[in-house]
Amino acid sequence: MLETALQNKPSAHAVLAAPKTPSFVCHVDDLQRTASRIRTASREAGCMLLYSVKANALPGVLTALAPFVDGYGVSSLSEARTARTALGDEGRLHLCAVAVPPGDVAGLADNCDYVTFNSLSQLERWGPVFAGCASVGLRVNPGHSFLDDRRYDPCRRHSKLGVSLDDLAASADRVVPLVDGLHVHSNCDSTDLGELQETVSILDSRIGSVLSQAKWINLGGGYLFDEGTNVAPLEEAASLIRDRYGAEVIIEPGAAFVRDSGYVVSDVLDLFDSDGKEVAVLNTTVNHMPEVFEYQFRPDILSHSDVGTYEYVLAGMSCLAGDVFGEYRFDEPLRVGSRVVFTDAGAYTIVKANTFNGIPLPTVYELRDDGSFVEMAVTW
Repeated sequence: MLETALQNKPSAHAVLAAPKTPSFVCHVDDLQRTASRIRTASREAGCMLLYSVKANALPGVLTALAPFVDGYGVSSLSEARTARTALGDEGRLHLCAVAVPPGDVAGLADNCDYVTFNSLSQLERWGPVFAGCASVGLRVNPGHSFLDDRRYDPCRRHSKLGVSLDDLAASADRVVPLVDGLHVHSNCDSTDLGELQETVSILDSRIGSVLSQAKWINLGGGYLFDEGTNVAPLEEAASLIRDRYGAEVIIEPGAAFVRDSGYVVSDVLDLFDSDGKEVAVLNTTVNHMPEVFEYQFRPDILSHSDVGTYEYVLAGMSCLAGDVFGEYRFDEPLRVGSRVVFTDAGAYTIVKANTFNGIPLPTVYELRDDGSFVEMAVTW
């Protein structure tokens, strides 16, 4: 259960001492412990390991992860510049963008080692431009879904993400001379690496002739690499690619690195009854954790108890009627000034946060094992 897991995670309680609220706290030592675990799994599978910057692009996070990864996966010029600053001249940057704006081409060429195009038209337009300065790739869509929620599914019908295997096979003669590698990303928040192995099997059976010409295959992210994850399917999938096709294998998890080391810390501003339910208004908002509203995601909260005596509707402070986190129970009553901590908030929170209603973005802190907080210098 969540409560038991948090009791065994001292950092979850240490964040209660954050100097200011609302705040986003990254426990850097936890972040690096997670990164070490993922690095071990990637090394055992013989894969190049990238961190997908889109999950959390804070410069302090990128700097903390740099010793554990071979590089970063980026989706835009802004991410590429931030990542290159963290890496310096070392490490590799792999761009995979839905489309490349013409005005960004020069900057991307200066920063990226790999550039993957999302469509045949983008490849044919820009591939020759990047060929002299980066390794060029093409994103493919295996058309095999693992997700019930279409909003998260890269392989949904009429997907905007990647070239279908049929279209790739039909255009192989003109594609193969333009590319060094292929990129595939077909999942989201999966704990089953067997699904990745299944995806590789589909590629093997459908586009083997194209794979045989590839120097590298980027298997993307979408897998969480939790403690205890069976990594044998990744090892077998990577081995198939290397042994059969002689290609380098790349993986680029995102949320897997950062989710469990991040927290949003808030204080209770007001308490009142609304039609028989107690509402606690916090000095944060769903706009600091946009996926709560966008995807009806229910965040975990420190000290929440399924059997707690005191129940509250936790609401954000904006004028949006739907600025509500959900209903939660606690063993002790909340009061004005009580601190409420959202856990597992390291991914897709601060990077998507906005200032609707003029509510400031959270102060950002690094937290260490010794309990010290250091405010991160962040330029929004």
